[in-house]
Amino acid sequence: MKQLVYILLTVLIFAACRRDNREPLFDLAYPNFRFTIEAGQNPILPGAYAIRGIATNIGFFLTHNHTDTSSISDMSPYTATLRCLDGFDYVFMEGVSVRICEDGTDACTPADEVFYIDQLQRYPEDDRIDLLPGLRNVKRDLSRESYRLEIVVFFAFSPPANYASQLDMVFRAYR
Repeated sequence: MKQLVYILLTVLIFAACRRDNREPLFDLAYPNFRFTIEAGQNPILPGAYAIRGIATNIGFFLTHNHTDTSSISDMSPYTATLRCLDGFDYVFMEGVSVRICEDGTDACTPADEVFYIDQLQRYPEDDRIDLLPGLRNVKRDLSRESYRLEIVVFFAFSPPANYASQLDMVFRAYR
């Protein structure tokens, strides 16, 4: 009986493992989002930095790559980097959440997260943080004319100085 269970589980595992059939079409780069993390912020509450009205430039990307939105199945977060322009390290941070949503008056929700990192206190001190991509399909948001970007910073303790920071993001479109 045990052998039958093992054989059945092996067959199920191999049946569930399929190759990713998505074909990458092009990258959408959104560099140079600058903001300042101010000194002395309350470490209990996260710091939120919102930038509204960011142009998606979807027309440029589609024209440059000779395609249209109907041939795109999804747009996924690919890579993002947060850098301190002053050369300071981010030792005071516990985590970062980058969110994009429809450009409007409403704030983004945690479900709108595209990049993140947590437990930064375990990593070596550095002035650059490579964020992890989320699993969210952002085709709807990046197919519009503009979007809202929110950078939510979770503090381990209060920032000791002002930190001029820059966020660079890249998304990838797939067929």
